[in-house]
Amino acid sequence: MKGDLTEQLATFKALLNAGPYPSDSPLLLKARNFLNQFPGVDEKERKQLRAELHKAFGLPAPKREPFEELIPSRGWLRGYYDYTLQSEPPAVFHFMCALTILGATMERSIYVDKGYYRVYPNVATVLIAPTGRCRKTGATNTAVSLARAVDVNVLSERITPEALVLGLGAPGRETASGLVYAPELAVFLGRSKYLEGMVPLLTSLFDSPSKWATSTIGRGASSLKDVALSLLGASTLEWFREALPREAFSGGFMARILFVVQEDTVREFAFPEPGPGEKWEKLREELLDMKTTIRGEVELEGAAKTWHERWYHAHRRVTPPDERFSGYYARKPDHLHRMAFLIRLAEAQSLTVKVEDYERALAILDWMENRLPAVFETAAGTPEGVLHQRLLMQIKDAGGTIAHSRWLQKNMHSVNAAQFRMAVDTLVKSELVEEIRKQPNIHEYKIIKEEKE
Repeated sequence: MKGDLTEQLATFKALLNAGPYPSDSPLLLKARNFLNQFPGVDEKERKQLRAELHKAFGLPAPKREPFEELIPSRGWLRGYYDYTLQSEPPAVFHFMCALTILGATMERSIYVDKGYYRVYPNVATVLIAPTGRCRKTGATNTAVSLARAVDVNVLSERITPEALVLGLGAPGRETASGLVYAPELAVFLGRSKYLEGMVPLLTSLFDSPSKWATSTIGRGASSLKDVALSLLGASTLEWFREALPREAFSGGFMARILFVVQEDTVREFAFPEPGPGEKWEKLREELLDMKTTIRGEVELEGAAKTWHERWYHAHRRVTPPDERFSGYYARKPDHLHRMAFLIRLAEAQSLTVKVEDYERALAILDWMENRLPAVFETAAGTPEGVLHQRLLMQIKDAGGTIAHSRWLQKNMHSVNAAQFRMAVDTLVKSELVEEIRKQPNIHEYKIIKEEKE
């Protein structure tokens, strides 16, 4: 389309109004590309135009993702979300990948001073989803490619604890900073002899010590100065129980990680369309600009400090629903600080945190916590218990009710019909779900756990 932005937009709207068009029309791809790249449309109008585009070409209405409303409406994180709209990983995967590489990029340049220690922006994120269902690797690869483009020290492959320490202490870097990239977390942390010590090593380095030394790795002593270690990993629930060393579930390792659990994705593209190159370049330039120009102590506006103090004291009085969550609950205030100031940085390139930043960060953490029990249950669970937790998570993600046939389809590759029936019967007899018969051969299940708690 030619002409200025106003004329182009008017032409685009006229094109949509002239429909309907067949869904296989070559105009569809051109219309989608125009809408994704058009710079003069705010996000609200873009969503409306996208709905009109679907209507004009007889496509199903675009599905809204449950996490979408929690993403900031402007700034670098919103730009990253917009760039990944035409890819299949769920929005929360892309958001947490973006947050993680933003924190890794900033290294130790920004922090919240908590008196006896500082909270730095390093985030440890692990995406959890069934194999192939949510495109975990696609989400992580997109983020890591951007991190590498701004010279983040990415540490990947099957490296030993000794190699990890050497990689962080590479000559020429001001800090012992890096991003551990583990697209198959169970492989990275596996039980092999040469990987012994990886979990306690990561646990200590995630706390960003100013000085770190050990005489137990390799030959002689090793030391690091000004550590800032982030993690971006992916796994399935089953891998946790079968492949990870048992110390991964104790000693504080789990408490330091933000697990993002998804069973499925509403995004579905036979031919995913990469975001336009200029958007990627803009993300890279803005990320590099924040890395090179912003540093110092994070400040809290008066109202934000009051909000956080009230929340903190109330949080300290909360009893975790399960003793296994106690470590995470103890570290949740630091997770909240970290997420809030990264949201403010991305939105306004500012280090002055507002109440709205804490409220958004808390809403995101609470949203992810709803799916957290499945991870901890898997850590200590039997194969049957793992299946029960997966079934409960699936029915929750379906909105609380799911048809029997659809539920079975989601699990047919891991269990047979008899095993599925037995697991469902256990949930029914435990009064966690109830069966609803609509017709003799058509029935569904409704979760009732929340109603009883």
